[in-house]
Amino acid sequence: MIKSLLTDPSLMKESNFAEGYNVLTGEVQRGHPDNKKYGEIHTGDAWRPAMRRYCQNENDMPVALIIFADKTHTDLHGALSLTPIIFTLTLFNRASRNNPKFWRPLGYIPNLGYGKGLSDKTATRDKIQDEHNCLSFVLESLKKINKENGFECVVLGQLVRVKVWIHFFIGDTEGNNKLLGQYPGNREGVKRPYRDCNCQYNDLSNPNPNCVYRTLDDMKLVKWQRYHDEDGGKEYYKSISTYDIQNALIAKNVPMSDNIHGPFKMMPTELLHASGSGLLMYMFESLREQIGGGQDREFIDKQHIAISNVIKRQSERDFPRGSMRNGLIDGTKCQSSERKGNLFRLLCIAHTSSGCAVLKRCLKLTDRKWAQFIEFLKLYLSMEEWFHDANNKKEVRCAREEIAKVLQSLQHFFPRKNNTNGYNLPKMHGMTKMQEYMKLFGSGINFYSGPGESAHKQFIKIPGQRTQRRVSEFAQQTALQYHDMLVSNYAAKECLFEMNNQMQYGGD
Repeated sequence: MIKSLLTDPSLMKESNFAEGYNVLTGEVQRGHPDNKKYGEIHTGDAWRPAMRRYCQNENDMPVALIIFADKTHTDLHGALSLTPIIFTLTLFNRASRNNPKFWRPLGYIPNLGYGKGLSDKTATRDKIQDEHNCLSFVLESLKKINKENGFECVVLGQLVRVKVWIHFFIGDTEGNNKLLGQYPGNREGVKRPYRDCNCQYNDLSNPNPNCVYRTLDDMKLVKWQRYHDEDGGKEYYKSISTYDIQNALIAKNVPMSDNIHGPFKMMPTELLHASGSGLLMYMFESLREQIGGGQDREFIDKQHIAISNVIKRQSERDFPRGSMRNGLIDGTKCQSSERKGNLFRLLCIAHTSSGCAVLKRCLKLTDRKWAQFIEFLKLYLSMEEWFHDANNKKEVRCAREEIAKVLQSLQHFFPRKNNTNGYNLPKMHGMTKMQEYMKLFGSGINFYSGPGESAHKQFIKIPGQRTQRRVSEFAQQTALQYHDMLVSNYAAKECLFEMNNQMQYGGD
């Protein structure tokens, strides 16, 4: 799969490569204007240490992988579901990585929970271990490449030795927790509710926490204690909110970009799930509680429709996409990416005279507080755009305090009900880490899960429809169907290439 990307002339073109980066050597070009910002992946602070650790000879070519893993289904009830483990290469630029043609599958993890209802007594630890056994098999080829010190390949007409490692992972909160064997962090009893650090439950609502990240040495200590004292080891696992499993990601010979923290600091927070399916959802939930029903709610929904129709008629198209399916602040029938568009429409309504009067009355805000509320809406929307932009490195390093102020205002203007966890939420804690992961891996758009989610159609939906739709064989048949699609595309390209040659140079 890696060779299919590196030897495809339609993909390996100068226009598809990241700016300011030498594809064959991995060197970052000094003085290039794009490299003064946290933009493409090689501009992140994690690139140089990883590249120099794996590439020590002059003919070594660094090939770092971005791995996306997220469970999806192809039927109504979720029986025919798979977890595709797919990857792309960091040497491609952002526009290329958004295209499914630049992605390849490592493997498919089947639906291991099929046929096991609520009466199933299998321990959660054993269920997680089953998934890691599958993941270990999927990663076997990467381990082999690492043990054999890479492989030789002709890339862009030059013979190189390809050195491969995993640079970071992309996924949602639930999937990343499973990859690290972490307890779900949405309840108060979990002592260390976030997957990559040692913060406690009450630290999750802190808009500017001082996180101590987990290390591979910490996990070795846990294993050692479990080996020498079984009961004490079990309690220690519980104290760090981690299942006692053989984790496939920290096994020997799995090549990782971070040799200190391992996979624990390679799963960055991303906005589709942390904001779109997280904080924005809670913000609109709080608005529903504060506004209630009746005429005020109906008025705001009518204003929402009017504003949305006005936006459609604008020549400027760079507006976040919203949803008119079920009202402005109704959380149903709305996709994660559309909630940002609805927040923008709320800001527009707040700038109308009638909308301002209704919202001020419903939210019980003074003139001073109302001005602060408007400022917060602007700051939150601009903060999301800033996360996905290429920003000056000094600016990013100094941004932590300003991000904390925005998140503090969010908690102030959108309080949650008393019978909830408040803002002691992993997704709130994850938003505070965006700046840290931008420093490591470049712009936040690099680890946005939108392209991976859209790639499900190419890797699961289309090949899955061409199978017998039997649960026991669905994963294997889907993989074979995708292989056939790949071979067919290669054959079509060769035929087209040959036909163009004949037309250009003549012949029968």
